[in-house]
Amino acid sequence: MRKILITVLFLALITSCRKTDDINNNISRVYGDALEDIGYGITKAEGGYIISGQLTDVVRTDRIEASSSKKRLGLLKIDANGEIIWKHSYGNQLVNVGSKAIVLDDGSVVCTGYVIDSVKQLKDVLIVKTNSEGNEVSRKVFVTPGDIYNQYGIDILKTSTGFIVLGVTDAEKTGSSDSSGNIAFKKDILVMKLDENLAEIESWAAGYPGNDEPVEIKPDNGGGYIVVATTDRSDKSPLIQAKNNILLVKINSLGNFTQQRIIGGTTEETAAGIEVLDDGYLVVATEGAETSNQKGYAWKLSRNIFTAPVYEHSISLDDSRSFRINAIAKYKTNYFVMAGQAGTGNTSRMLVFITDDEGNHLAGKQVLWGSTGSQSVNDVISDDDGNVYAVGKDSYENNSMISLLKFRF
Repeated sequence: MRKILITVLFLALITSCRKTDDINNNISRVYGDALEDIGYGITKAEGGYIISGQLTDVVRTDRIEASSSKKRLGLLKIDANGEIIWKHSYGNQLVNVGSKAIVLDDGSVVCTGYVIDSVKQLKDVLIVKTNSEGNEVSRKVFVTPGDIYNQYGIDILKTSTGFIVLGVTDAEKTGSSDSSGNIAFKKDILVMKLDENLAEIESWAAGYPGNDEPVEIKPDNGGGYIVVATTDRSDKSPLIQAKNNILLVKINSLGNFTQQRIIGGTTEETAAGIEVLDDGYLVVATEGAETSNQKGYAWKLSRNIFTAPVYEHSISLDDSRSFRINAIAKYKTNYFVMAGQAGTGNTSRMLVFITDDEGNHLAGKQVLWGSTGSQSVNDVISDDDGNVYAVGKDSYENNSMISLLKFRF
């Protein structure tokens, strides 16, 4: 029955692309089994790409045993046409999830995410390293002091001495200043420094009182790193800045927090990603709650994040439907590809579009892709030839599969 459903979904997908410009080299694929499979990240690898996310190991008797099936951290290596080269799942708890992965020079893969402890039901940072064939080499789980709080991995970068993991922690943070303390179970940005063997060297938390949740870390100009996050903090008058806003945090080459700044307005803003430019940064977010008026927003900032934005504006697409942005990546020279979801609920579709370096949508460079059920993109990447690879989730009723869309404008 599941195979029949997959076939029907695929046939619907290849006939339901709503586009405002011709696209070619189209490939649409789904990966996984029943229950809940989700793609959260995609990165380049030798001979193809690595998709990271969640794969459910389904237990079947005369039916699917949902309570016994395990959610695993999933990694898939695909070729340029989306064909699976290898697929593996990892983790020994009921819930294991992968967020982002990186590929090392020898082809090995390191992925961060989280595991939910089956006893305390807490999230702990999970790191899995594989060889170039996807076979597990090592697995590390990092808990909070006393194992009484949650923490989970969001993103990961390779450094000269090991790795930097970007995550979230809700551990109590002591401090006397307005930007140093936080009560227990409120979220803060977590940065972990690991050595080459994935052993923790040290870690820090940063953020304001309340909830601060990062989405991405990038190498910064001149060394160090920059993080973009969503914060429920405002540092201006409620007439100027309110609700959720965007938090930028700079980290030096040693991994220490050096600067943080809040940008945003009076509407709800949720961070989607950041790109480092030669002369500053392009920050993108979703503006508004998940209703009929949701849309994208962009800020172009100089390298001094404390100066007024060089340019900021809502992002207008080729139609007026509601949409959100979940990811941004470089596209060719001086352009960017953004991706996410258009519409809500069972009418939502995978959305991919192109902008310039100020976040202005290029007319006609927009693709909506989907069928019965709901679809969304969680991460996007492009190659030197202009091929776009978008990975996410394809949901139907109570099931979901990892979705991949490849095309070229």
